[in-house]
Amino acid sequence: MIADRDIDVARRVAGEIDRAGHAVDICATDVTDAGAVEAMVGSTLARFGSIDVLVNNAGLLNARPLAEMPIEVWDEMIAVHLRGMFLCSRFAVPHMIARGRGSIINMSGSFGVSGAANFTHLSAAKAGMIGFTQALARELGPTGIRVNAIALAIIQTELAAGMTDDAIRAAVAAYPLRRAGTVDDVVPAAVFLASDEAGYFTGQTLSPSGGSVMVA
Repeated sequence: MIADRDIDVARRVAGEIDRAGHAVDICATDVTDAGAVEAMVGSTLARFGSIDVLVNNAGLLNARPLAEMPIEVWDEMIAVHLRGMFLCSRFAVPHMIARGRGSIINMSGSFGVSGAANFTHLSAAKAGMIGFTQALARELGPTGIRVNAIALAIIQTELAAGMTDDAIRAAVAAYPLRRAGTVDDVVPAAVFLASDEAGYFTGQTLSPSGGSVMVA
């Protein structure tokens, strides 16, 4: 199930999955809206019968100095990342508990580990995602559900348009690998955490970030 508030994006991703020969459906969803998320979970269960893996991947990226940050910009950043992650988990987890298994993957970021100037709102949101991951992993471990996070660096996607070219160059210059990441750099970590091969991983943060973050 591809859930996105931009239904055109959902259709594009679903088309790629369909062409690869896999069953897929889409659902227009604003993850900050509890009713929309509950409906999305219900549609997923009706279409596929179960929820095996939940990936909390909704996000925003925009730079603002704290002294100039509109309050609504802060509120939206926190709502999409933290409220969205909470709501999707809140409505999916009971079904995972009933089955005695499941994997939740929260797409955090390197700013949530080290922080970044002009990104206090994003740094706070991403750090909150890591804290949520660890707390929920402890809570759900006895039920057989694993909860992990991925701390991304700058990845070459449409979302990176929220940063200027100068900001991206400056950030990447500090990466040991000296380049921004690609989607293909991230996919293996997500596939691993979703799979039974990661059956003894929970509460962990993997960081495909070009060495920009080194998680102890």
